[in-house]
Amino acid sequence: MNFFELLGLPVRFAVSEKALEDAYFAKQREYHPDKLVHADAAARAKAVERSMQVNDAYDTLKNPVSRAEYLLMLKGVFMEEGTIHDPVLLTEMMELREQMYDAGRDGRALLQLVDDTKKAAAACVAQLDGALQMEDLSIAKTLMLRLQYLHKALEEAHVLMYRLKAEHQAKHDHTEH
Repeated sequence: MNFFELLGLPVRFAVSEKALEDAYFAKQREYHPDKLVHADAAARAKAVERSMQVNDAYDTLKNPVSRAEYLLMLKGVFMEEGTIHDPVLLTEMMELREQMYDAGRDGRALLQLVDDTKKAAAACVAQLDGALQMEDLSIAKTLMLRLQYLHKALEEAHVLMYRLKAEHQAKHDHTEH
């Protein structure tokens, strides 16, 4: 049984967050080990196992990146770790990282870059949904890789924002003393 089936959801990329949450909580109520306190050890062990599977399913399906990767895996397509082989994607990601580095000292520029990257990720999610619906696995794999890198770029941007905030706070604290 795959994660979608486990939660009683259709096997597709577009999943409503509310439907996912509702399915998760319903399955947790159904399989929670506390419901079987008086059952035998085998039944309790099975409940713990199923509860863990429900947690894994929810964790995988709530994130668009891991959900897309899981869907591709169900179709026999596995993502490669590491190097980008698509020269267009490689150039795009190198330019994005360079822009981030340049914006790393300017909070407004960094916020604008984060906003632009979020929009690019949302557009990528929409394109990925279309590719998966059309069973165009080659395009879906390329879009999945792009989405992974956009999410990594957003994580890096948030680190830069926290660093800027910390530096600003340190300067502020230093001027008060």
